[in-house]
Amino acid sequence: MKNIWTIFKKEWDRVIHDRRLVISVMLLPGLMIFLIYSFMGGAIESFTTEDAVNVAILNNTTGFEAIYEVAENPEIIQIQPITDTETASYRELVDQEEWHLVIEFSPDFDLYSGGVNKPSVTLYYNPNDPDSSSIFARFQGYLITYQNSLAYELYGDTRYFILETTFTPVDPNQMMGLIFSSLLPMLTIMFLFSGAMSIGPESIAGEKERGTIATLLVTPVKRSHIAIGKVLSLSVLSLMSSLSSFIGIIVSLPKMLAYENLDVSIYGVGDYLMLLLVLFSTVFVIVGIISILSAYAKNLKEAGTLITLIYLVVIIVSITSFFSQGAQNNSLLYLIPIYNSVQTMTAILSFDPAVVTYLLITFASNLLYTIIFIFILNQMFESERIMFAK
Repeated sequence: MKNIWTIFKKEWDRVIHDRRLVISVMLLPGLMIFLIYSFMGGAIESFTTEDAVNVAILNNTTGFEAIYEVAENPEIIQIQPITDTETASYRELVDQEEWHLVIEFSPDFDLYSGGVNKPSVTLYYNPNDPDSSSIFARFQGYLITYQNSLAYELYGDTRYFILETTFTPVDPNQMMGLIFSSLLPMLTIMFLFSGAMSIGPESIAGEKERGTIATLLVTPVKRSHIAIGKVLSLSVLSLMSSLSSFIGIIVSLPKMLAYENLDVSIYGVGDYLMLLLVLFSTVFVIVGIISILSAYAKNLKEAGTLITLIYLVVIIVSITSFFSQGAQNNSLLYLIPIYNSVQTMTAILSFDPAVVTYLLITFASNLLYTIIFIFILNQMFESERIMFAK
C-alpha cells in the first residue's frame, strides 16, 4: 500500500506543479462548458425573440382585423393600410426582404352575399425569406379562420362533423430536459476524455520514451503496485476534471434556463448526484483505456496517435445523444463502455422513469471494466517486451 501511495504522490506532484496541466485538466473543462452553455443560452434567447412584423393590407376589413389582433403582439406588429397604387412598391419591398407580407382584398369584399362572382384575397410573400414565410403561414391561418366565419354567417353551419382535439398537458420541464439531454452528454464526455488525454500519455508513454519507467520497473516495487498507483493517480486527477465539468454544468444551467424563465430546480439534488456518479465511473474507464494505450505505445507520439483514434470513436459515440429522442430502453446497451455513460446522462436529464436501472447497470459495468483494465495494465507492466520496447 505504501508503494502505491508513493507512485500516486509522484504522479500527483508532476501534474500539480505544472501550471499548463492544472489549467487544462482542472479549470478548462468546467470553464468551457460554462462558456458554451452561456453562449447557447444567449443564442437561443436571441433566436426566440420576436422581431417586428410588417404587413401591408389593401382594403382591410374589420372582421379580419379582429382575428389577427387577438393573436399578434401589438408591440411588434405593424399593419400598413395601402392603396392600389402602392401595391407594386410594397411587393418590391417584399422581394428585397425589406417587408414581410402584402395582403390584397378585392374591392367591395364585405358586400358579397352569395353568387358566382366571389371576392378574392391575394397574399404576396418572399419564400426566400424565413421571416416572410413564417408570417405568411400565420396570416394564411387567420384568413382560413375568417373564411370559415364568413361562410357560417352566409350559409349557416355546413360542417358534416365537429372535430375535437385533446392532448396531454405540455410539460415545459420535460421539453427542456430533451434539449439538455441532446447536448450536455456529448460535451461532457468529450471534455472528460480530452482532460485525461492531457495527463495520461505523459505518465506512462512519456516515461517509457525518457527511460525513467525502466528504472522504476527494476526496483523492488511490485509492478502491479506501479500500475495501480498510476491508474489511481490519473483517475483522481481526471476526477477533478470531471468535478470541474460538473460545476460547469451546475453553473451554466441557469444561463440556459433563464431565456424561458424556467425554474432551475427542474433538476433536483438527486439528479445532480446521479450525474456525478456517472462522471466518476466514466473517468475510471477513460483512464483505463488511455493507460493501456500509453503502455502499449513506444513513445509519446505513438501514444498520441492511438489515443486520438479512440477519441474520434468517443466523439462519434457522444454525438448519438444529439440525434436521439431520449435514452435507449434496451438495458443491454448500457453494458457498452462510454455509450452507457452517454445514455445514462441522457436518461437523467430527460427524466426517464427507468433512470435508476440504467444508472446501476452503467455504474456496475464501468466498475467491471475498470477492474479488467487494471488487470490488463498490470499484465503489460509485467511484460518486458512491451515495457522496454524501443
